[in-house]
Amino acid sequence: MKVVIPVGDLHVGGGCKVLVDIANTLADRGHDTEIVMPYTGTVKYDLRCKLTLIPSLSKEYIPYGDIIVTNFYTTVHPSVEAWPEQTVRLSLGFEPYWVPDKTEALRSYQHDIPIISISHWLDEQIFNHVNKRSQVINLGINPNVFHPGSQPKEFEANKPKVILYIGRDAVHYELKGFNDFAEAMKIVKKEYPGPFIVHMISPDGELFLPEIPYKIFPAQDEEGMAKLYRSADLFVSSSWFEAFSLPPLEAMACGTPVVTTNSGGVLDFCTDLESAFLTMPKNPQSLASGILSIMFSETLAKKLIKGGLQSAQHFTKARYLSEMIKAIESIYEKRMGS
Repeated sequence: MKVVIPVGDLHVGGGCKVLVDIANTLADRGHDTEIVMPYTGTVKYDLRCKLTLIPSLSKEYIPYGDIIVTNFYTTVHPSVEAWPEQTVRLSLGFEPYWVPDKTEALRSYQHDIPIISISHWLDEQIFNHVNKRSQVINLGINPNVFHPGSQPKEFEANKPKVILYIGRDAVHYELKGFNDFAEAMKIVKKEYPGPFIVHMISPDGELFLPEIPYKIFPAQDEEGMAKLYRSADLFVSSSWFEAFSLPPLEAMACGTPVVTTNSGGVLDFCTDLESAFLTMPKNPQSLASGILSIMFSETLAKKLIKGGLQSAQHFTKARYLSEMIKAIESIYEKRMGS
C-alpha cells in the first residue's frame, strides 16, 4: 500500500510527533510511505520513510497514494481535489475553534471522506458541526519511558512542593491558558503556607511568573519529560480545550498526581477525583482549588496516583499505533473491494 501524508511542517509539537510516529510505523510494517511538505517546512524528528519537498500544498504537488492521510485542515482541500477517492481525514484537533479561517477549517470536515479522530470529545465536536461521525482511536504513551520508576513518591512536610507545568506563549497559544495558570499561582501563594516551586517547561522561550518561585526548563525529549514528571509533586494543565492531551496522561503514567482543566479530550482517560482533579477551563480560582487540594492532602494525592496509574496502563503507544495502522489498512481494503 502506498501512503502519502501531506504536512505543512514537522516542528516540535504533539500533533507533529503523532504524524511522524504513524509514518514511521507504516514504513516499518512494509508500506511505501511518503511525507510531502513545502520547502519552507522544518523537520525536528527522525524519519524512517521518504520525505519529499514540494513548492506548496496545492493539488498539482500532491503525489498519488493508495491512501492520502490528511491531517491539519490546510492539507485536506488540495488532497481531495487531487485524489478524492484516496483521501482520509485524520483529525488531531478541531481547528474551527482556534484557526483564523474558521469557515475553511470547518469545510475540511464536510468532504465525503472517512474521518479518524483521537477522542470521543473530538468526535462529538465533528458530529455537532457537520453531522458526521469519526472512528475514534485514542493516543497512547510508551510505558517503557513513562513509568513511576523504582523509588516511591515521598511526601515530606518540610520539602518544597514541586508543581510541574508546560508553559506556552500566551499571545500565540492563548488557548493553553498560561494567564489562567499565572493567576491561579497567585492564589496558591496566598493560601498555601509551605514552600513550593514551579518547574516550568517553556518551549517558546522565557516566560515569567511574577512573585512566584519558579525554574525554567527548555523543551525536553520523552526521557527528559519522564524524569521531570517523576520529580514533581503534581502536574498542572490549564488548556481551554484539547483533542486529547498527552502530557496529563504521561504524568499519570509516571505516578504524578494531575490537576487539569476539563478541556474535553482528557475525559477519555481522566475521571474526576479518581485519576485526576478536574477543574473548570478559563477559571483560575477553580484551577487553584485543585492545586491546593492536592498540596494539602497526601491522602488525595495518593488516591490520584493510584487511579492515574490504573488509567494510564490502558493507553499505550503500541496499542494506538496498531489500531491506527489497522484503520488505515481497513479503509484501503474496503475501497479496493468496492
